[in-house]
Amino acid sequence: MQPRRPEWVFFNESGVPISTFIPSAVGVVRVVGSTDEREAVRVRLRFKNGSDTETTVPLSDLNRVDWFKIDHRCLTNSEYRRARRYIADTIRAGVSNVPVERRYVLDRTGIYHIGDSIIFVAGNRVITQSSAPRTDPDFELGQLPLRLDIDENIDISTAIDRMMRLISLSPEIGPVLAAHTISGIIRAAFKKAGMTPCAVLVIVGKSGMLKSNYVPHLVQLYNRADGIGPTTRFNSTKRFIEDALYEYSECTAVLDDLHTAESRGIKRQNEDTAEEIIRRIADDTGRGRTDGKSLVQRSFRGNAVFIGEYSIGKASTIPRALIANITKPPNGAILDEYQRSQPLLVSTFYHHFIQWYVDHFDEIRDAIDARLTQLRRATASSTTHGRLRDTQFYLETSYMVLLEFCKDSGFCSEEDARDTYCSFSTQLHKLVQAQEARFRESVEVKAIDYLALIRDLYKKGYFRVAKDVQDFKPEKHDGLIYYGCLCLRGKCLEQKLKSIQSNLSLDACVSVLLSRDALKLVESKNTVQINGTGGKRFYAIKLSKLR
Repeated sequence: MQPRRPEWVFFNESGVPISTFIPSAVGVVRVVGSTDEREAVRVRLRFKNGSDTETTVPLSDLNRVDWFKIDHRCLTNSEYRRARRYIADTIRAGVSNVPVERRYVLDRTGIYHIGDSIIFVAGNRVITQSSAPRTDPDFELGQLPLRLDIDENIDISTAIDRMMRLISLSPEIGPVLAAHTISGIIRAAFKKAGMTPCAVLVIVGKSGMLKSNYVPHLVQLYNRADGIGPTTRFNSTKRFIEDALYEYSECTAVLDDLHTAESRGIKRQNEDTAEEIIRRIADDTGRGRTDGKSLVQRSFRGNAVFIGEYSIGKASTIPRALIANITKPPNGAILDEYQRSQPLLVSTFYHHFIQWYVDHFDEIRDAIDARLTQLRRATASSTTHGRLRDTQFYLETSYMVLLEFCKDSGFCSEEDARDTYCSFSTQLHKLVQAQEARFRESVEVKAIDYLALIRDLYKKGYFRVAKDVQDFKPEKHDGLIYYGCLCLRGKCLEQKLKSIQSNLSLDACVSVLLSRDALKLVESKNTVQINGTGGKRFYAIKLSKLR
């Protein structure tokens, strides 16, 4: 039995059959994502019996479309190698005469402005303005890895009341954590007003302060039904941390476990990671990635909180962060009760807040703009670091917005809100001034000529130095002379520096020695390992630099 011959209905100018369908462009769709805009064409495929079907194809893919996969009635002439190109050219020729529509793909969390509408994508939820008409949306929700899990049984009054109790469990860090989290959610309003919140909040406290329980519980917005905990930890790779942070658009991620590791190398590696992430967030410059043949520079669109057991920060990163110390743990029994009995309380609170934020977006933006103008005028001659002034501004403003929400919801009076705000402002001012003091101290330390200081100590015999490897005894000597270098153990050098001035830093010392070409490097490492010393490592300072 002979196979049935295709019923060709579309031919080229020479009468060569092209396909069993007649293609025509009926509309252009501009697909707008958060980082790019692509064009697609809506195509009608008409068949011999008068029936038709429609499909949407990216304009860039027209030459490569497998029409048979779209509809099994679509056959092309395999004996004419230009058949697919001819179909694509026919569709392109009609593009200029068809209407254009915009279609938004909501591929990140946060605020979108679509026409006259303002919406907030909260993971699996699209929160629109309460007054918005219920019409067919001109957007589609992308596949996001985040969900806003809420408890429908918790009303707005209960949510606010219990959230405020959670904040008050730790007066030292609760209010500033709440302000920082709110600033992440309302980030778009800040940007529209001309400022982007971009400082990292660092929560510092010794082990046992319940930091790793309390901080995520207050901050985590998404996926709470899966458990409450940090987004990632400092022992992850920098690339992994940046990828995780990139997903947290207009919300706040938590990085945990900056602790005093047994290994000095691990501790330094974690600190290096923290320093770099602080700089990237504060400067809004993520790691570049390739998109096809182009290099795309990522930018962070959310906030971060670090949890650690000690303060970090060099002169360049201290103004980019704010440290809040916790010295008293929150009530563990109450915190545990919230975590077990109402794990979705906080995300339900933020759901109510986001709805209010979307409804009042323009007012909030205008209020931030007015306050920002006042700030620039009032601090024109301020001696506080500009980044720290901005940090104080966005945290104070965010807390004000939080209290405005509580007031509008009937939770507190104008007078109560004002008193609470004043108390927070005083607390925040102390944190900012403490960070300013750390910055000034770091600048003074950086200005010290460490090489001259070590030269002076060496000449005056302050270092206990063995004449060679055979003479070296770890319990007796700070180091030894080896191949034209004064080789000092790191901990011994640090102890000597601290004994002279408590704010002297080993890291700053090493940086100065490197800049002056005073350190001997082996395989690009700052320290050398000397055989015969039990595998110990030393900073090898060239004797020629000490004369």
